[in-house]
Amino acid sequence: KVNNLPITQEELNRYVDIYNASLDLRQDLSPEQKKSEKIDTREKKVDYLKSILIRQAVFYQAALDRGLERKEEIIDILERYKIAILAQEMQNEIVKNLDVSAAEIEEAYKNNMSLFREPEARRAREIVTKTEEEAKQILIELLQGADFSSIAKIRSIAESAKNGGDLGFIKRGQRGEQFSNFDEVVFSAALQEYAISSVFKGPQGYSIVKIEEIKAGKQVSLSESCDTIKALLLVRKQQEELDKVYSQLSREAKIEIYEGEIK
Repeated sequence: KVNNLPITQEELNRYVDIYNASLDLRQDLSPEQKKSEKIDTREKKVDYLKSILIRQAVFYQAALDRGLERKEEIIDILERYKIAILAQEMQNEIVKNLDVSAAEIEEAYKNNMSLFREPEARRAREIVTKTEEEAKQILIELLQGADFSSIAKIRSIAESAKNGGDLGFIKRGQRGEQFSNFDEVVFSAALQEYAISSVFKGPQGYSIVKIEEIKAGKQVSLSESCDTIKALLLVRKQQEELDKVYSQLSREAKIEIYEGEIK
């Protein structure tokens, strides 16, 4: 308690859940940073209580002592928050009992099987040079038996040179639009395992690639896709139900929009 204001276990858990969920949405943090900053232990939860919620409660009570809740702009803001919170709670009430059946999941899977297929992945090495002449000379050496990895380390100008040109397993489109010509070569049916490409122009210079290994694309099973499909179908079903209820409520409501007043 802070004076007579209680902070309950349920309230603490709710704030912690909101905080953790907000971390998942942040694009500026790596997965490792998100994991380390999440409140996932009792000690972290106690620290959050002391450093955030108790501090908030102290300032809140100080605001009440000064009568800040009676300021006109504060009253307006609180009323707007009340509208937003109750509107959201009403929507939660509308959709809380909606669910997706196993039959609906299976039908969606069968109708969209192409969306649940893992694309082919190829492990490739690259050598990139500044000039076409140098690339052609390297290609001759490679065709005569020179080691691709060793040449890549010494003569390639690409970032991958430090790894012997190894790019790991990549999928079509993974490197971005500027590498569309690269994709055409690497994923060509004519270029199979252990094959070396001819010289081609890329965004970094003149390139030669070697295919180390090919992982064929495969169909992801229904059981593997079940959770994803269910989540997508549930969101769609909820939105459809909300749209239906809104359509009914808005017909019964008197809505006046004064567009001329909008500046």
